[in-house]
Amino acid sequence: MNIIFMTNSEFSFPSLELLVQSKYKILCLVTNPSKRIGRNKKITSNTVKLKCKELGIDLLEQQDLNDINFKNKLKKYEPDLFVVIAYRILPKTLLNIPKLGSINLHGSLLPKYRGAAPIQWSLINGDKQTGLSTFFIDSNIDTGAIIKQKNIQIKEYENYGILKERMAIQGSILLLDTINSIYNGRATPAMQNDESVTYAPKITKKMTIIDWNSSSDGIHNLIRGLSPLPGAQSRINGKKIKILETRIIENIFKSHFKPGQVVDVSKNQLLIKTGHGTLSVHRVQLEGKKSLDIKSFLNGYTINIGDYFGD
Repeated sequence: MNIIFMTNSEFSFPSLELLVQSKYKILCLVTNPSKRIGRNKKITSNTVKLKCKELGIDLLEQQDLNDINFKNKLKKYEPDLFVVIAYRILPKTLLNIPKLGSINLHGSLLPKYRGAAPIQWSLINGDKQTGLSTFFIDSNIDTGAIIKQKNIQIKEYENYGILKERMAIQGSILLLDTINSIYNGRATPAMQNDESVTYAPKITKKMTIIDWNSSSDGIHNLIRGLSPLPGAQSRINGKKIKILETRIIENIFKSHFKPGQVVDVSKNQLLIKTGHGTLSVHRVQLEGKKSLDIKSFLNGYTINIGDYFGD
């Protein structure tokens, strides 16, 4: 089976590596063009481009997916299947190219969490379980017939970065199993139940700002869902700071402390009052600085009881 792979994300790398080792042939990989950065607008190779070089895969960098020359180029490969992971919405004109269709690996148990950020939202919402889905792509977003799914238990200590890495590995196995079933003619896709749909919209900058009036559970889960990137944000003494790791503790402090206020601080402990409860901060990152565990941070930055986090 001949495959064209499409991705913009490192989440796809375990799948890419597993497919390279399989009996299937990756004809090329399609990704966004490398960006120009800095004052000199120097083009830098993104991680997808570097991975292709490492694995010896032909690379197609394409911005306009509706470009007729791009479409014709894909047709010339005569692909059997498109495999799409964390990429973009494909135009209908491209979906008709592969003989066996186009499939996607998605980081949720569809129809739950359709959209760009399923793993983040499962953590933000405090879910104990999530999963992975493979499905045939249709003209809408994450609505196609499901081929296979896998349940994944979310561990208490996991943040977005840790869970995403684990799901990427599990997803590669599910994806290969899916492709095998398509190759053998044993795939039995099932339509999604539209009555069970929930959504996982792209994380915006506004969503990353901590509201200290929220509960400890809510803030803790927001921090987990946004760590290490983009990071849940606040301010302390006028400076932007990302809170990257916390633990919930029992609220044993007097009610005169307000949400966002420091209720206790020592050499290796920083406790902040929330709208309901108290959080112990374990890792932070001041704007323009590297992330530090709380002991290292407090060793070089003075915070006093009564100081406020927030605007």
